[in-house]
This record gives sequence, structure tokens and C-alpha cells, in this order.
Amino acid sequence: MHNKVQDNKLQILGKLAASLAHEIRNPLSAIKLNLEFVKMSEINDEVRESINSCIEAAKRIQNLIETTLDFSRSSINDCVPQSLNDVTVLAIEIMSTRAKVLNISVIDSLDYTIPSVYFNKNQMLQVVLNLMTNAFEAIEKNGTVYIKTYSEKLDGNQLITLEVEDTGKGISEENKEKIFNDFYTNKKHGTGLGLSVCKMILDGFNASMTFESQLNKGTRFFVRFNPNNNGVTE
Repeated sequence: MHNKVQDNKLQILGKLAASLAHEIRNPLSAIKLNLEFVKMSEINDEVRESINSCIEAAKRIQNLIETTLDFSRSSINDCVPQSLNDVTVLAIEIMSTRAKVLNISVIDSLDYTIPSVYFNKNQMLQVVLNLMTNAFEAIEKNGTVYIKTYSEKLDGNQLITLEVEDTGKGISEENKEKIFNDFYTNKKHGTGLGLSVCKMILDGFNASMTFESQLNKGTRFFVRFNPNNNGVTE
């Protein structure tokens, strides 16, 4: 009964997110167009620079909205065999500006010999971005995030693995049991949806997510695909 209630909450929140994205998109486009119009008038360089900053911020919000809408429209049945490295590189590029602001080094070690696996690109991108965001928040400032892809043999299975490691504050023993629960968060303003949604997405790809963590030393998350049992679930 508890799981059914939580699933209903997730479905409602998904619909709400898509609805809000639709509602925000039109006024945001109007703001962006008006800023572009003001930019064409007689203004000094300082004002022009401020307008450019506003336009760039509007573009970033617009990209987030489009990603949300794509995500809400996406289906597990959109899975196709593709490179885990490509979506990882895209996530690193998206997070690069934030990494610079926080003085966080992102070091990647990607194995380009690994085979393609089945996933939905937009949904997998959200998983990687969420793991990187959590890593950044665990570090706060001045640290390192290591991102790797590789092939490994585990329990007799040859797996394709994405690993995201941070040098942050780690996860307490008490919280280790809770982090995949729906709506759990230890962040003051967090929704708690991140890791539970990521796990739900990965379940749809027949992929798994596990982690290792030491308090005040850091955390490593592992996303593992089994190419022999990877694809679409009905």
C-alpha cells in the first residue's frame, strides 16, 4: 500500500512538473524577446552587458524547461543502443560552469572500448546530471569529482559501469538506509526525489545503482548495465 501511494505521488509530481514547465515557457519567451528588443536600442555598454547576462540566464532556464518537457514526454520504449560515454561527456559539459564557480575539478576517465547499451538519452542524462549535482553539493567547494566508465566482471556477469566519485562529506550510516526512499532528503530545500527517481529510471533500463561511502571522506555511486539483460521492460 505504501509503495502504491508513493508511486501515485511521483506520477502527480511528474504531471505537475510538466504543467509548470508549459506555463513558464510562454512568459519566459516574452521576457527573452523583450530583452532582445531593448538590446537593439541606444544603451551604454554597462546596461548592454546586464541585458546580455539576463538573456543568457533566460536561455538556461529555457533549456531546463525543454529538458523537463522532453523528460515528461519520454518513454522507456525510446531506448536505443548508444554510448554511455557520449551522455557522460554531455553531462560534464553542462556542469562545467558550475564546477568552475565552486572550484571543483571534474576528472574523467572514460573507456571508449565499452559496447553500447540500451537507454533513453534524455532520461540517462538526468541520471548523470543528478549524480554530479549530488557530488557537487557533498563537496560544497574546493574538491574533486571523478567520473569513470569501464567494463567489469561481477558475480560472473560482464557489466558496463558508470562510476561517479566525490571527495565530499560522505553519507552517515543512518542515512545510507534512506537515500533511495521516495521524498527523502537531508537538504534544507531539497525535494528528495533525485535518487529515487534515478533508481526508477534505471530499473526501466534493467540497470542498477549502488554506492559506497565513508563519512568525511567521500562517496562513490555505481550505475551498472548488464548488456545480456539490458533493454526495455514492459
